[in-house]
Amino acid sequence: MSTEVDVVIVGAGAAGLAAAIELQSTNLKFLVLEARNRIGGRVCTDEETFTRAKVDLGASWIHYYGPENVLYDYYVSFNCGKKQPRHSGYRICFDYDGEYFSSETKFHARSICAKLYQHIELFTCKNKNKEDQSIEQVIQTEYERLVPNGPIKRLVNLMLSGEEEYEGSNFENLSAKYYGLEDGSSCDKWVSCGYENLLKFIVKKHNLSIQLNTFVTHINTIDSDRIAIKTSNDSSIIYCRRVIITIPLGCLKRETILFEPPLPDWKRNAINQMGMGLMNKLIVQFSTSFWDSDMCSFLHACNKQRGRFRHTICSHAPENILILFVTGNFARELEALTDSEILEEIMKFLRQIFPTQSISEPVKYKFTRWGQDTLAYGSYSNIAVHASPDTMKQLAKETSDGHVHWAGEHANANDGTENWSFGCVHSAFQSGQRAAKTVRSQLCSS
Repeated sequence: MSTEVDVVIVGAGAAGLAAAIELQSTNLKFLVLEARNRIGGRVCTDEETFTRAKVDLGASWIHYYGPENVLYDYYVSFNCGKKQPRHSGYRICFDYDGEYFSSETKFHARSICAKLYQHIELFTCKNKNKEDQSIEQVIQTEYERLVPNGPIKRLVNLMLSGEEEYEGSNFENLSAKYYGLEDGSSCDKWVSCGYENLLKFIVKKHNLSIQLNTFVTHINTIDSDRIAIKTSNDSSIIYCRRVIITIPLGCLKRETILFEPPLPDWKRNAINQMGMGLMNKLIVQFSTSFWDSDMCSFLHACNKQRGRFRHTICSHAPENILILFVTGNFARELEALTDSEILEEIMKFLRQIFPTQSISEPVKYKFTRWGQDTLAYGSYSNIAVHASPDTMKQLAKETSDGHVHWAGEHANANDGTENWSFGCVHSAFQSGQRAAKTVRSQLCSS
């Protein structure tokens, strides 16, 4: 038994949903196949674990928020902006022992960081046609020359690790040549209603039909006019004229789908070149808040490892939740530990920076492990050493003579507009729209 459709969309994350919405304006018959038992992919909202709280385990913010963002109208329509924000108030910066940094230390640290980033920008300008290097390689000599030991060094490391947190990778893995590719101010909107709920609203608004629990294992394009797709839970074959693949870059790197014939070398090279960052959330809920109720978040300068427990968001009572963001190498180290071992590290950290507080064990906790998630293998893409904007173009480029299309936050090729971005939920949405429009022009041309 087999199924015949015009288009198969693999994945029901933001890219897959956008592609489906775009195809609704046609007479094409299409299927959306999703391996998970829910939509959203790396957009996932937990509404069950924590008392009185919706907690996003993946994406949390709409980056570049504003009327030009493809998700803006949905957000406004869903009344997200009228819901109670999770956190508001001031942000504090702690040294490793919970002490505050002096104004003089802050001044010197900012000055040093400015010089280091200027050094990266100078490298970027002078080496456009030369071999790439990692940010770590580029700044190492200047860092050693400019940064003294002590509190200034710890604060400089904290400031530098902000870039590593945003990219989900350490400087040793990030391209210096394409540093600041998305240069420009970004207004970020915390999705207080739960990001997955926003995507569910979009699905309901457009009455999309999604086939869940359907893991695509094989895509055969030997006959590119009749692509054959196999799934793990069905012996039947789905045939289609076009396929839009929206699975995460981490899964493409792990080759979770077998392509016959194999993907061309240029596509495989692009998949291997592009960086895949890791950001995990360690969410702990307490019976009461031991932190200042007016504090919305705090930053921490570690004396052992740059970026270790650097950023924590505080949720007011009655939720009494702390969300610790961990990224890159440190996140991978923690993924290798058990939950109880991770919790022990968290409690040591909290008791160190709040030494005067009596901190009891949390009543509930949950730790994400996106690097071990077999339907993600990471959090979001970045420009790794030797990757480039051309890498994203190759990731977005069709294969099989234009019959196989590619979308996702990693495959949103630069269109030259001010609204372009990559690595974000709305970037994935844009890429899904683009891929579906191309399919529509191919199959619906008069």
